[in-house]
Amino acid sequence: MIEMTSDILPPSVIALLSHFGEVQLFLVATVCIYWIICPRLGTRLWFALCLSSSVQQILKMGISQPRPYWVEPGLNAIEKSTSYGMPSGHAQTPPVFYGLLAKSSRRYWAYGLAALIVVMTGWTRIVGNVHTPAQVYTGWTIGVGLLIAIILLEKLATNWWHKNSTKSRIMGSLCFSILLMIIGLVAASIAAEQTVLDAWVHNAGHPIKPVKADNVVIIPALMFGWLLGLALLDGNHPPKAANKFKLALRPLIGLPPIVLLLEIAPGKGLDFILILTFITGVIAGLWCSYGAPRVFKILKI
Repeated sequence: MIEMTSDILPPSVIALLSHFGEVQLFLVATVCIYWIICPRLGTRLWFALCLSSSVQQILKMGISQPRPYWVEPGLNAIEKSTSYGMPSGHAQTPPVFYGLLAKSSRRYWAYGLAALIVVMTGWTRIVGNVHTPAQVYTGWTIGVGLLIAIILLEKLATNWWHKNSTKSRIMGSLCFSILLMIIGLVAASIAAEQTVLDAWVHNAGHPIKPVKADNVVIIPALMFGWLLGLALLDGNHPPKAANKFKLALRPLIGLPPIVLLLEIAPGKGLDFILILTFITGVIAGLWCSYGAPRVFKILKI
């Protein structure tokens, strides 16, 4: 049934629909929501994305399961992927992101739309030969589980944040981020011991480097940088400009530094390089939640 459905749409369309699960899209949307619409929702989404991405990277390297087009000769994938396949990130992250958006909208149709996008995105990963059905189903399960956990624990976390001093908020955020990073580095060390078969590289048609030590460092760093900025801002977000044109200037000013920082973040698995990666990630997260809003306030936009 999946093969019949995939024949209806060309690979280019399937690849396009797959972008609804791209974490880059989620990050850009999240900072725009934070800057323009609702800082609280933006923070909720940023934390959820960082947590989901960290869990995903940890499990990918800990399980070390190949993608289908690495294993089966002749499969044409809609994209070249160098990371392991279990679980599917495009299946795991959409339930978290779109689920939180639907919950914040408080509209029943939003839940249906979110579910439709989640199913569609996961389907593209299967028919696009980037993931097996099991990898997608596992991603969905983890994503829904994280969504439920975040909703249930949000009030507890918010109460802790409001009851503690700025120093305690910063230290708590740092400890949580470091914990995620340590677990990620352990998973990376496990993946480094696994053998990437020559047959996988031959079938894939491109180099395969599934050990992503830099990813498990920069994602917790982005989380800590954001929470650090939130603690320093202490609720003093810049007021929304009445002029919609001025509001539209916020992404134009705020997004380029983020892109630049993430592009220059070192990616090699050396200890001192990973330290620079962590610092770069912290600066990027800090810019999003604190630096850019301060600039908006100065510019009165």
